[in-house]
Amino acid sequence: MNRRERQEPLELKYFRLLEGRMHLSPEEKRQYTNAQKGFEGEMTFDRWIEQNLSTDHLLIKGLLLEHKGELFQIDTLLIFSWQIYLFNVKNHTGDYYINGEKWHFISGAEIKSPFLQLQRSDFLLRQLLRKLGTNAPIEPSLVFIHPEFILYNAPPQLPIIFSGQLNRFKEKLNGKPSKIEQKHERLAERLISSHLEDSPHTRWPDYDYQQLKKGVTCTKCAAFMSDNERKWICAGCGHEEDNETAILRSAKEYQFLFPDRKMTTNVISEWCGINGSKKKIRRVLSKHFKHLSQGKGSYYV
Repeated sequence: MNRRERQEPLELKYFRLLEGRMHLSPEEKRQYTNAQKGFEGEMTFDRWIEQNLSTDHLLIKGLLLEHKGELFQIDTLLIFSWQIYLFNVKNHTGDYYINGEKWHFISGAEIKSPFLQLQRSDFLLRQLLRKLGTNAPIEPSLVFIHPEFILYNAPPQLPIIFSGQLNRFKEKLNGKPSKIEQKHERLAERLISSHLEDSPHTRWPDYDYQQLKKGVTCTKCAAFMSDNERKWICAGCGHEEDNETAILRSAKEYQFLFPDRKMTTNVISEWCGINGSKKKIRRVLSKHFKHLSQGKGSYYV
């Protein structure tokens, strides 16, 4: 049973909305790529769980929790009647190796150890669960979801699940009877209610309204779309979107990027790159947002 849908990380959403509208530095592009790749890996693991696990369980996706002032991220949590599984999901590709406790690219460059990250999440989750009144056993694992990931010198005792081991892991989980009871439901609800929406460590590019390119961007390739009367057509990939969908999406993007600016017909017309008649902008805003008047001006919320 799925108890929490995975949300797009805030960092990734900012990058996705800004990608086509401003220049990203090489470092920002790497940050964007890494965030996108990580989210895709987590979604892949979500689908695997939903398609393969038949025994009774609770699935919680993407928690940001805090215990005694320390924040920690949980990619995936599986609650069975007999065990809690904590997963940190990695979507790495290529060749890596371990030397002692240090992890490296095959080129020799050192990377941050995902095992140390897992240990920290495991420790803080155990502390938090004790605070919530449960001593349920936890089994932490690193999941390397991509089939083209290779790790050399990995000690067999490390809690790692490689892509090629998922079928055996499925058989292990499905082979044990589990019955979710009210106490498990309550625990899941308390963990979900403890989730923090914003992390102070989230980073995204600096931007302002004037510097951003205006127009409707494509959801498929981030190129700009052309206004073709009743629909919008992407100049990059040919993707089409009807007027209302494209304008509404763009208005919501504006709201997200500029929560402190008023949303008016003129502003959204400029944001969408529409010259001339603003009737279709006004029609969409009036249908989907609340219209407010203030003095001589009016805006939507």
